[in-house]
Amino acid sequence: MNTEFIHELESAANILMAPPNVVTNEQRHAAETIIINFRKSKSPYVVCREILENSQVQYIMFEAAELLKSALIREWSFLQESDIISLRQYLMHYVMNRTPSAFVQERLLQVIAIMIKRGSVEDLGQERANILSEVENLIIGADPAKQVLGCKVILNLMQEYSITVKTTDVGLPWEVHYKAKRQFEATDLKRIFQFCVQVLSEIIKSDAFSSPNILNLIKYLLTITENVLTWGYISHILPKRIIGVYESVYEADQAPPLRLATSWKDIMLAPQLLPLMFQVYWKVRDNDELAHHAMTCLVQLASLNGSVVSNEDVKMQYLTAYMENFLKLITSVNIKNKESLGISNIVRKLELFFSSDLTKLPQNLQESYLDDITRLTCTFAEGASLEEAEGSDNKYYMESFDNMLEAWTTILKDFKDSANEYLSLASMRVFNTYLQCHLAPPDGTRSHNDDQVEEIEDNEDNDRIKFRDQLQTIGMFGRVILDHSLPVLYKLLEERIEKLRAHFQAMQTQAMTIAESTNLDNLFEDVHWIILIAGHVLCMDSEGETPVIPSEVIRYCVQQCTNSVCTLDATLKVMASVQQFTNDLDCVDQCDHVIRIFCDVLKLCFVETSAAEIKLGHFTSPEVGCTMMWFLNRWCLSYLMPIESFYDEIPQTFKGGLVKDTEGAIFLFNVVLQKIRANICHFNSEPILLQDTLNLFCDICSVRHKSIFLCRSEGIWNLINLHGKLEAGVLPSVIRRGLCRGFVMAGATIAYQEEIDNYYGAVLKPLQQRFKNLLCQENFNKIYQEERVKNEVIDIVEGFIGIAKGTQMTTVHLLFDFLAPMLAELPKFMKIYNNYQVIVQLILELFGQCAKCMLCYLSQLDSKRLYESTLATIQTYTKCNENRFTTEALSEESSFQDLTLTLDLLTYILSKDCLDLSPANPNEEVTITAADISLFGLNFIMPLMTTDLLKYPSLCAQYYRLIVLINDIFPEKVCNLPEELLTKVLISVEYGLTQFGSDIVQASLDFLQGMATYTYKNGMQNSNIHQKLLPFLKLLLDLTLSHQINSDIICTASCCIYALICCYSEQYNIFVQNLIQSQSDPLTAERLTAAFNQLMNNVPFDGDRFHKMKFRDNFDKFISNVHGFLLIK
Repeated sequence: MNTEFIHELESAANILMAPPNVVTNEQRHAAETIIINFRKSKSPYVVCREILENSQVQYIMFEAAELLKSALIREWSFLQESDIISLRQYLMHYVMNRTPSAFVQERLLQVIAIMIKRGSVEDLGQERANILSEVENLIIGADPAKQVLGCKVILNLMQEYSITVKTTDVGLPWEVHYKAKRQFEATDLKRIFQFCVQVLSEIIKSDAFSSPNILNLIKYLLTITENVLTWGYISHILPKRIIGVYESVYEADQAPPLRLATSWKDIMLAPQLLPLMFQVYWKVRDNDELAHHAMTCLVQLASLNGSVVSNEDVKMQYLTAYMENFLKLITSVNIKNKESLGISNIVRKLELFFSSDLTKLPQNLQESYLDDITRLTCTFAEGASLEEAEGSDNKYYMESFDNMLEAWTTILKDFKDSANEYLSLASMRVFNTYLQCHLAPPDGTRSHNDDQVEEIEDNEDNDRIKFRDQLQTIGMFGRVILDHSLPVLYKLLEERIEKLRAHFQAMQTQAMTIAESTNLDNLFEDVHWIILIAGHVLCMDSEGETPVIPSEVIRYCVQQCTNSVCTLDATLKVMASVQQFTNDLDCVDQCDHVIRIFCDVLKLCFVETSAAEIKLGHFTSPEVGCTMMWFLNRWCLSYLMPIESFYDEIPQTFKGGLVKDTEGAIFLFNVVLQKIRANICHFNSEPILLQDTLNLFCDICSVRHKSIFLCRSEGIWNLINLHGKLEAGVLPSVIRRGLCRGFVMAGATIAYQEEIDNYYGAVLKPLQQRFKNLLCQENFNKIYQEERVKNEVIDIVEGFIGIAKGTQMTTVHLLFDFLAPMLAELPKFMKIYNNYQVIVQLILELFGQCAKCMLCYLSQLDSKRLYESTLATIQTYTKCNENRFTTEALSEESSFQDLTLTLDLLTYILSKDCLDLSPANPNEEVTITAADISLFGLNFIMPLMTTDLLKYPSLCAQYYRLIVLINDIFPEKVCNLPEELLTKVLISVEYGLTQFGSDIVQASLDFLQGMATYTYKNGMQNSNIHQKLLPFLKLLLDLTLSHQINSDIICTASCCIYALICCYSEQYNIFVQNLIQSQSDPLTAERLTAAFNQLMNNVPFDGDRFHKMKFRDNFDKFISNVHGFLLIK
């Protein structure tokens, strides 16, 4: 009978693997049915053995192996121990003596590993130890093929034990998996490592590396060793979810550090281990495949930590031995590009896990270490520069250089006291090399790429972002040697500024040659990198913090002033000359070095502006312009008008020229503002340059103690006047927005009412007048489609958005009183321009920014005014877009950006009920809440929210975020929604459970759990919402039982199911009985009954949090149990 059945399976397999033109659809469908039915076979052990023995069709052999795996998981608890042992022995004998295809062999080895793991749960690993002994004997004494097979057995066994949360063997709860993993770690993992080290040692002694069989064996031994050293040891106190995250991170990223217990001391601290591992690498380094595994082992050994090296003397002994072998390696070979990655990772790991111990090494070892890693860092920097110039896809040296710089951040901190001279020399070498790699000859070594075209792309990171981490570390090197780095930087910069000035002067009278054009490009690239490096030497990144002057710079400048190297008088004269072409001041060498570099950049700004004024602006470099704006931004935030109380001592040059109330500071502010104005006037076709210019302006305006002086400066009034005169469309629209935001923020510091009126009148009235002019045009309905009119509308609304975004608590009432009348008029514009998406989106964004930045400060009366305008706008938007969202219209994601903005708007409005900072007024009656507005708005837009729209990730995420937030804050309002709206919301929740990824499923579960909990606790058994939630109980149970809920969110699903069972305990019991009765197999029905009884054990359904947690834990075990034997489709 089995022979005929096997022939039938083979025929089905041949049909499935045949070309489509050879078989009919009916034949293929019949063959698929045969294979599917075979996969459902119960107790298939005999037939599977016959297939393995007699069939030659590899596909059927693989299906037999797969069926053995699933059947063992499903039926393990019903199998006799003798049958299990017999099957395992048969499979071991089969893979040892037969030669099936690789994929069949691997699946059979996995089945063996699963059986060994399942058996170890009962016998605590006794049989596993016996099998390992057999495998070890096999590897030592058998022929090459069996040696490799023995290694594969060990690898499969390790794979089964290595992961706990997402393990292959689904027949056990994760707690049991974890317990088995811990037991394997405690007994056999060390044994496997010792065995591999022993065999590798014997191979090294025999010097038989030329044999292909030996090389193949070494590959597997190194792979096993690597797996041991990269093993994920996880604390037993961590919950399952955290362990899952931990395993996912290290699965996708790099290996975890080698954290070992004391029991490993005898092998890890054995004096022969490290020399052996380095010797193995020496032997295989020319074989890329083997070298990778050997290098990974060395990297992991550099991260040894934990109780195995808790003793300081032991730790130093290990570190000394490692360093001696490592330094011997890197001084004896020319490091290859792929090899550089591993070497740099070793240095990074050593600094990460032994940073404080490295300073305790013998002096000669410390000096050798610093010297060698300095040499390597410079070598990798040069290699990285070459890779970048050649556009290489494999950035080995670049990544290696990044690793070395990461290590240097620790070295610069740890060695600054113990090895000051060596550290300075090392810093100088690295700093000079990096600078030279980014300068053109003769000062540098930068390679020229003829295909390289200087153009700033919106979708590409610029150099200051792309190389941000590198530049930060190079800045640290520069601050170690300020007496070297600053003079080098300002001399290089001044030379190139003079060459640029000469270039532009010559271009007034004659055209450029090709050689001159190339020289100009090189000059711009040099200037760009010099300013980037200078900006990172002088300033530290301060994102989210108050920018301060680095302490090294303060000390250096104080010392320069004390030694009379720099004087205040000379510094002020240099500052005064920044808008002159002259560069022959006698006192320039006595100028403060920090201020001198800043003045050089200002002088370069003057050269750029002068070129633009004589119609040569198109020859300037937008990239250099952006870099100058970035530098001015960093420098002004840190140095210009610093907060004196932050520093113990301030240099005299800073006190006399940079602190508040000094003429020098006001002068420099005005120069910077003049440059901002010049960029707006001359470079309005360069959006990225304008954005950096705007960032400079807004960042200065946002600093309160700076903006106080800013508002009184001549420069800002010139900007305000220019802003009022600029016609619509002259600037990119977002620039108008940014300017208005900056003006509004700067004005927040004005103290006197008269000054406030004058300042804000100058900023706001031009926009207000332009808006009124639009409204009052009698023929507006005829001319609204003209391009100039649309540009005017866009420009005005962009200005309003900037005003809203610049709002602060002190200015919110003034600005809202200004905006409110115009917000009330915008629904008319929404209707008129309903087919012009740019204006529609801007109007929605304006309301969103008003809700986001203003609403939390507004009184109830003002809030109501905003609510009314918002609802009117959304209602108009909905009416105008009822039939717009067709399948064709959704071909571009931008076509529904307005809907996303609407959802954002409703979310921002809802936040008023979470954060209300408005002054309390007992006379104001709250007649409408933010939640009411959000639900009214949701009612308007729900007809637009089709299932097709929800397939777009950004819109989908925003929608579910909104309904969950409303439900969390005001569940009672959701329960009382109109019938039609409530039905649509619940349909979308059901859709979220079945059609999307984990994030949306999580949000849908959160919504249901909140809703079910609220209805249960408030006794709403007879309500509409109670009836509508009932179908979700069966849906969720079906989804979880049929593997359609991701394991990462099973905990959330179980809590949601618990809340639903609290509401519908009778219906739950009916569901359980129906499911049990539907099982055709009595044994399955019996196991299912026992599983449900265990699930409900000691768990009252009363909504109590403790009982919910108990149910969650039971449910996790329940799912692991029933997934092993229950099949639901």
